Formats: sequence, structure tokens, C-alpha cells
Amino acid sequence: MFLKKTLTLILGVLLTGTLLTACAGTSQPPGESNSSSAQQEQQNPLFAYVGAGLKEPVTELAEIYEEKTGVKIELTFNNMGALLSQLDTVKKGDIFVPGGMSYLEKAKERGHIDEVVGPIAAHTPVIVTPKGNPAGIYTVADLARPGVKLIMPEKQATAMGQAAFKVFASLGIDEQVEKNVLTYVETAPKVITTIMMGQGDAGITEYSNVANNKDDVDLIEIDESINVVDEIPCASLKYSGNKEETKKFLEFMKNEGPAVFAKHGFKTK
Repeated sequence: MFLKKTLTLILGVLLTGTLLTACAGTSQPPGESNSSSAQQEQQNPLFAYVGAGLKEPVTELAEIYEEKTGVKIELTFNNMGALLSQLDTVKKGDIFVPGGMSYLEKAKERGHIDEVVGPIAAHTPVIVTPKGNPAGIYTVADLARPGVKLIMPEKQATAMGQAAFKVFASLGIDEQVEKNVLTYVETAPKVITTIMMGQGDAGITEYSNVANNKDDVDLIEIDESINVVDEIPCASLKYSGNKEETKKFLEFMKNEGPAVFAKHGFKTK
């Protein structure tokens, strides 16, 4: 009899525990799961195509935006020729930050662009030489001297390469300069890297690249009367799946972008 009562008591406790567990498992308020899912969808990242020479300021701006809003900005960097080709192929993404207006116009012509803000900063070509300027380069015209070895960003695929050759053409020295090019590199920042490795007498790059490496190279500014200074815009893409958040990011770039670009050595207007 005692054993029978004990078994009955144990079974009763186990059954009660099972019922309590089941109740606990169904105690979530109706709709809470859907609400969480909606919140997760709202926090989906935005995707941005960014010119390689703009990596440092745009990365910082993306981090600031995520900290403020919880929305992550996924970034891909490359020269503008490669980014436009990628856009032509995939037709996806939210943000486009090119190194110059000519690439924005090309993206518009191909039907990629929705809304534009800016300019966020200026894209300013300068001459860079090894520390001490051993080849004695002081003006753009010196780049056409026979025997000068130049490191240049890609002539067509980069905003800086395009701007530089517009300057050379305006002075009628583009053919001689092209003969002096030792190598073309994929991006303007790589001009600095190559010069610092001891290759070349001079090159053309963005002002900020030199300002951030002033202890290792020399900077020669190009006369304002002949320089081709471009503007850096920020645009939304027609393919964006979150146009409201994309619009907010554009406004953020318009308001806070110039100060961050200036911090990274870019000239702003």
C-alpha cells in the first residue's frame, strides 16, 4: 500500500511539471514573433558601391550611421569602371558614392540613379613625388620632360586618371606624359603606395592621399587655373529595397559627410 501511494504521488508531480512546462512554452504574447521579424527586416543592411579612393571617410561615416540608427551599411570599394560594370550586371544595391561627377552621369545614363545629394567633398588632383623630390618636379609641365618616370591611376577607370589627363590635354602635353608613364595602377591611393616603394619619379593622386602620408612623400599642388577639381556626390539607386532608409542615409551624408571627409584630408567646398 505504501509503495502504491508513493508511486501515485511521484506520477502526480511529474504530470504537474509537464503541464507547467507546456504552459510556459505557450505564454508568448500573440504577434510578438511577427513584431520581432518586422524589426529585423527594418534593420536589414544597405549596400553601397564606393570609389576606392574614398574608403577611409565613407567607412567612418558608415560606422557612425550604424551606431546612431542600428542600420549597417555594407560597402564594396573599387575603381569606378569596375563598380559601374558591376552595377550594369547585378542591378542591385542602395547607395552609389563615386569619385567624380562624370561617373555619376554615366550611372544616370545607364538608368541606375534615383536621387543625388552633395557635393560631399572635392576630388583634387595633386602631384606626388618621393621624399626630397629627387627628379625636381615642380609643375605639371615637368611631368612631360623626357625620361621622367610616372606612376598614374588608370586613365579611364578612375576619376583621378580622367581628371589628370584633362589637365595634360589642356596644356597640350598629354602625348608626352603618356610616353613617360611607367605603370598605371588601379586606384589613386595605389599611386602613393607605388611611389613609396621606390618606383617612379612622380605621379598624380588625390590631395587627401598625400596629406595622410606627408612624412613619406612630397606634395606639389597644381595651379588652380588649370587643375580639374571634381565633386564627390552621394546617390541612391533605383534598385533599393528600402527607399525610406536609403533616403535617410543620403540626408545623413549631406549633413555630416563634409566634416568627416575634411577630417581625412579631403578639401571641401
